Amino acid sequence: MNFQKNSCVIFFLSLFLCLKGYCTEITLFADPSFIGEVEESANGKLAGLGGEIIAKAFKAKNIKINLEWRPWARAYKEALDNKDKKSFIIPLTRIPEREEKFIWASKIYSAHAVFITMKKGKRIDSFLEAKNATIGVLTSSSYRAMLVRPENGLDVDKISENPIDIRNFKKLIGKRIDTWFTIDIVASYAIDILAKDENLTQKDFVIGNPVAIQEKYIGTTSETPPELISKVQDAVESFKQTQEYKKLIGLIKKTGKDSFKK
Repeated sequence: MNFQKNSCVIFFLSLFLCLKGYCTEITLFADPSFIGEVEESANGKLAGLGGEIIAKAFKAKNIKINLEWRPWARAYKEALDNKDKKSFIIPLTRIPEREEKFIWASKIYSAHAVFITMKKGKRIDSFLEAKNATIGVLTSSSYRAMLVRPENGLDVDKISENPIDIRNFKKLIGKRIDTWFTIDIVASYAIDILAKDENLTQKDFVIGNPVAIQEKYIGTTSETPPELISKVQDAVESFKQTQEYKKLIGLIKKTGKDSFKK
């Protein structure tokens, strides 16, 4: 009898909590190799600028994250498939090529696309200046989409794709590519953290001037219920009003002519 009574109490308590919004959960796809932007912490949690923003925003609104780490191309595909009808992905750059494929739940922050070269190489500040360079870029990324646009006039055969973006850092050092095309956040953190392992310093690299703004979102598809999308949007937008969010955004480093200046 007591067992049945306790079961009923648990059931109605769970129902009450769900009605109050405390049982909301999503599946979140992300690539843990976006150093400085989205990373996997030592205990398997979200880290990096974008990861920390989403983790704190969702915690404040009691949204549970079922985290699925994937290389970017797979994360992108599975989020687009959205088989469980509650799949989201970060950090999703909003570009025309993706506009109709996703529901853009909420903007997380803005970053800038840049070309990174070695100090002894040619500095690249525009697509025009990258015309004859071998360019390393992440597979299925917004960065690649920009590179292959006809108006930028680049040779597709000179675009070297890699499924793990940070591997382009190694290719750049090894002179297998002339430049690495990524965002300022990833570039700055990669150079800060990984250069010393290669017996290099910040002075050995040049981050060119920004060539495009990259608006980073948490996205999903139309298969996700509007109510769930609304809860996710509310969580992120509410967190963006906090001092904690402003502090995190303040950590984004300057690039281009002001790179690494103290």
